[in-house]
Amino acid sequence: MKELTGWAAILLAVFSLAPSVVPGAMSVMGLSVSLTALIISVFSVSSGRKNYFIVTLTIVVFGVFFVNDVLRVWASLPVPMNVKFTLYGLFGVVVLSSMFFAKKLSNK
Repeated sequence: MKELTGWAAILLAVFSLAPSVVPGAMSVMGLSVSLTALIISVFSVSSGRKNYFIVTLTIVVFGVFFVNDVLRVWASLPVPMNVKFTLYGLFGVVVLSSMFFAKKLSNK
């Protein structure tokens, strides 16, 4: 069952790249779908096995920093800085907390 959850999280993370390219609110929706995929991938972690989580984390980080129209590092849309900082903060909280829980679950 954990393999099915891991593959579902990876597919959801890949599919979240499509709305991330569209300017405007769709890129924020792509961010929320990718963060949801990351949270789902935490449930696929078992003792000593974090493969699905690491793949999903890599796809999500790539999507946020290189694909997402609002948050990408180069040539992003002109969005107010407080919105960018809020979205980066949300991204950071979800990534760090999911990494913490994945580490905790893999050590059991």
